[in-house]
Amino acid sequence: MTARLLVAPPRLVAGRLTIDGDDHAYLFRVRRLAVGDAIVVFDGAGREAPAVAVEVGAAHAVLDVAAPREVPRPAPHVTVVQSALKGERMDWCLEKLVEVGADAVVVVETARAVVRLDADRRAKRQVRHQRIAQEAARQCGRADVPPVVALPDLKAALAGLAAEVRLVADPATDAPVLAAVPLTAASVALVVGPEGGLTVDEIAAAVAAGCVPVSLGATVLRAETAGAAAVFAIRALRAARAAGMAGFP
Repeated sequence: MTARLLVAPPRLVAGRLTIDGDDHAYLFRVRRLAVGDAIVVFDGAGREAPAVAVEVGAAHAVLDVAAPREVPRPAPHVTVVQSALKGERMDWCLEKLVEVGADAVVVVETARAVVRLDADRRAKRQVRHQRIAQEAARQCGRADVPPVVALPDLKAALAGLAAEVRLVADPATDAPVLAAVPLTAASVALVVGPEGGLTVDEIAAAVAAGCVPVSLGATVLRAETAGAAAVFAIRALRAARAAGMAGFP
């Protein structure tokens, strides 16, 4: 796979681009690229451009960047409101959400969540989570980086939901998630609970905020798996419908 480099949007312009520091180390020490090798430069906001290394030094390198292009995101826009998970499970969850196509992730603390953070630690963790999203976007070839927002509780997240279709994962229902997402939906939000699941009161609060309880399948998925499985299913269903595949009206 062609190496990818994330830069700030103002830096993604046609012409010469000088890189140093961690970016230089990643491309020319870790990836061992050399003069003449191809690189894709992306800005995390939906644009990317092919580039070629034209100078490589011990501490810096110069890339020749072609004209950037917009990389459109597929519909619908999908936001996952994910209950905070412990340690590596949260990292894995964020990585997979980015890979399968989530457009935004809101991390919240719920009643049964193991993780409890004060404002300072929550802000620091959000920075770390955003870095994980950046690395996942680079690895999977996305031109955009989904924003990862940290909120103190589910109430705050529900108050900010503006999606056209709002869902909450609820193992007590047998209503399939895909039946709740119309082909014409422009935006979808899905609330996913922690290891112990959402409480009855939390599900009721989600329903009061316009969320429809949905099932993610016949088996009970782990908290770090559920959101990614749902996003993948929504993306796959839209693609199948768009392609006119039989069985996907």
